[in-house]
Amino acid sequence: MDVQARDLREVANKQVAELSDANARELLVLGLLAIAVLWLGVHPAPFTEIMHASVNDLLKHVAVSKL
Repeated sequence: MDVQARDLREVANKQVAELSDANARELLVLGLLAIAVLWLGVHPAPFTEIMHASVNDLLKHVAVSKL
């Protein structure tokens, strides 16, 4: 049986068939998370500036020779 035919069958489990799709609250949270991810991709400077000092300190620590 191919994938399309399998997807179009009725659900055998009654409890699974009664489950609903995402409600408005879940879609709102999903939308806000999507906007946050897109904003981080377009304008990451505020978040990378916060980490700048600690990353520089880590690089100095790693650059020190262990010998």
